[in-house]
Amino acid sequence: MANWGLPAPWSRAPAALWRRPAVVLATVVAGLLVALPAAAAPLFLSSSGNATLHNQIDRSCQWRVGARVEAPLSFAAPPFDRDRLTGERALDRRAEAVRAAAATVPRLSRPVVTTHLTANVVPARRPAVAPDRTTVVLMARDGFRGHVRLLAGGEGPGIWLPDGFARLQGLEPGDRVAVGTAGGAPVPMRVAAVYRDLRSLPDQPYWCGLEELYRGKPLSNQPVFPVALVDTGPLLTVAGDSEFDAGQRLEMAVDSTGLTTSGARPVVDGLTAFRDAVSRAGPAVFPGGPDITSTLGGDVARAELVVASLTGTVLPLAAAGALAGLVIAGAAGAFWADRRRTELAVLSARGVGPVAVAGKAMLETAVPVVLGGALGWVAARTLVAGSGPSPLVTPAAVGDSVLAAAAATLTALAALAVTAGVRAARVFDAPPAHRHRVLRRLPWELLPLAGAGLAWSLLDGETTTSSVGTAGMVAHLPPRLIVAPVLLTAGLALLTARLTRWALALARRRAAGDPAGAFPRHVARFLAWRRVRATPAVAAILVAATSVPVALSAFGATVIGSVERTLHAEGQLIVGTDAVFGLTGSTAVPPALGDRATVTKLWTDGDLGGTTVHVLGVDPATFGRAAFWDPALPGPDLAELLSRIGDPDAPSPGAVLAGMPVPADPVLEVRGQRRALDLTEAPQLPGKGPGYPMLLVHREVLDGLTGAARPYLWVRGDPDRSVAAVAAAGLGVSTVSRADQVHQVGVYTGITYTFAFLAAVSLLSGVIIVVGLLLHLDARARARRSAYVMLRRMAVTALAHWRALVLEVGGLLLAGFAAGAAIASVVVLLTRPDYDVDAATAPGTVVDVPWVVLAALLGAALATGAVAAGTAQRAASRARPSEVLRDPH
Repeated sequence: MANWGLPAPWSRAPAALWRRPAVVLATVVAGLLVALPAAAAPLFLSSSGNATLHNQIDRSCQWRVGARVEAPLSFAAPPFDRDRLTGERALDRRAEAVRAAAATVPRLSRPVVTTHLTANVVPARRPAVAPDRTTVVLMARDGFRGHVRLLAGGEGPGIWLPDGFARLQGLEPGDRVAVGTAGGAPVPMRVAAVYRDLRSLPDQPYWCGLEELYRGKPLSNQPVFPVALVDTGPLLTVAGDSEFDAGQRLEMAVDSTGLTTSGARPVVDGLTAFRDAVSRAGPAVFPGGPDITSTLGGDVARAELVVASLTGTVLPLAAAGALAGLVIAGAAGAFWADRRRTELAVLSARGVGPVAVAGKAMLETAVPVVLGGALGWVAARTLVAGSGPSPLVTPAAVGDSVLAAAAATLTALAALAVTAGVRAARVFDAPPAHRHRVLRRLPWELLPLAGAGLAWSLLDGETTTSSVGTAGMVAHLPPRLIVAPVLLTAGLALLTARLTRWALALARRRAAGDPAGAFPRHVARFLAWRRVRATPAVAAILVAATSVPVALSAFGATVIGSVERTLHAEGQLIVGTDAVFGLTGSTAVPPALGDRATVTKLWTDGDLGGTTVHVLGVDPATFGRAAFWDPALPGPDLAELLSRIGDPDAPSPGAVLAGMPVPADPVLEVRGQRRALDLTEAPQLPGKGPGYPMLLVHREVLDGLTGAARPYLWVRGDPDRSVAAVAAAGLGVSTVSRADQVHQVGVYTGITYTFAFLAAVSLLSGVIIVVGLLLHLDARARARRSAYVMLRRMAVTALAHWRALVLEVGGLLLAGFAAGAAIASVVVLLTRPDYDVDAATAPGTVVDVPWVVLAALLGAALATGAVAAGTAQRAASRARPSEVLRDPH
């Protein structure tokens, strides 16, 4: 019976390991692969939260993220409130109170003060060219001169006029104008400069808090006036003792450079104290109380909510990745025992038991495993910083990742030692062969396949949302969309291994009956196929193991792309295109937008077969170039649908209907006017939201029924460029709808981040396969050297032998890639309905095939095969024939 006691002194045990580079490499990699996913999980969660925070900040106005204090500014105290501060005194006291409170908030800028009122600007020495268009928004804003595009002038005091207004009134720098408010005496001013109208340029961060003043508010029919800029003193002079109030804002931005979710908390707390301090200024300074707004608190709360929603999936995935790394740690332990077989035999003869062998393995491998764990933490930090959602992580996350990496490293060391001890115990006490056959024949793949079916049927499959306080909504991933695909992938991979082993064993049995003939012409193919047939178990494991990371990576990339493409398609279809402008009057398409725009007419109260429908009148010749349409959408293509819109002068012109069946009596009624139509039913149309059905008709048909239909300008392309082009054209715009603003930012980021982490973990398993492949090649190096020496005696060249290795290893990797792609296709086919995270909105799931990811995986498989074959060929070619022929093994 074996002695389970401790061995003799181990003074030279660690040094013995370094004489075996392959074992050192295996142990280092084992520590790295176990520590990397464990360390990456807290870093990834923190990175996701910071990415969500900065995504919201970057897409928001800097003044709304920081703090905005808004209150009307009076110029004359009312009789019932004689203590109210007015004019310049009120302005100074407000700025002083806000400046003092802002100084206590970290990262908050000094306030930028804006005062504005409505005024009239007319030439002083002649009548106005357009007397009905002299109204402007007279605005004083700190530092405005550095944030406009100067066209002419710019020196000396006076008023700065936008170019469109100056051109209309025939004004140039140096001219004199009279500026006055309703009921007030005009104040003479000099035109100091002409600048580019803010509406003709993309919005700048400096002006973002004032967009409603120079662009107008959405869904508002109020006129939008040009903005004339002056200093505060002249504005107060123009206001005089007017009984009308001016609007005033004091805006502060937050320096978001390097800001993390934990670092933002003191800023949020400071903003709360800022609100209280400003509110204490009193009614004399802020009559009715100031309106103080800041979105940073809600942004931070949403980022933390995204982290909470990710934790339940990222941590289990990280644990799975660490467990996969433990497989390599166990393999490294077994590899250590196999390479020390002679030494262990001597120790066993002297009574050393498995526990002592495990201790010896732990002592020898401690340094390389710890080194691998440290490299794993560095790799995790580098990967998250370079490829994660954000390079920023919180200090707490860094500390958690260090602890996780340390715990994982110790676990890997223990797993390696235990495996080495168990392997040593089995070296001289192997279990009966029939036991291996029984275990091998059990249908293990049925367990994960059954688990996948149960998970899909029992777990929740709906995308849910949650909100906390001001965080808004954050979508939660359906649990079955992670659990079921992973189990299904594992089951199909095991099934692939079983089928591969069966097919190769069958081919081996058939080949055994063939008589040996002449050496084949295609040596490389013959050798590769013979070696693959000779080890069906190894080939089956390599094919199945390769298929897992390929399948999970392709699945994760498909989900990410499909979710984003589906949301994009939903936003585009709801709006109709990238940007839709509600016009105040009929107009032609501006020449600058001629190749990507069209004018439509909309009537929202049509009657078709007793059902209220939205009627969209279009020009079939230009609508297709402006409207959005995804080729993956179900039903006919948009061009085919537009071809169904017939001649408007026909007795029953063609039209397309979406959202309801074609009625028995297809007659459209608008304001008592009726028109028979030849209807074609479509599953979806651009611009159709989740509400009423939509009817697409020729624009002339709608004009013939009513002249009150509202005109809209549809424009494809970058919405910011489109807004600038529409403003430059001088069109009257009442509303602007943008597809990129349909879905609230941050709602679905948790879902895409989850599958990004899944793809990263699956790629980690690909690294594990590479390491396992190298260990396998190293373990068979002796047999390969002997075979290579004999093959060289048979005139087989080194190039032919390398080709055989490439075909052997590369062929198995390519087979694994093909199996993984097939498994991913099956998983996607079964789970694709869950990719539509907003199922109530058309068009449903739009699957995005990740061709780039698949090409990268294929390239990685080919490169791995070539490198592994080259490494094995180099080791075999360095063998000396005399030593190989004398080797008794």
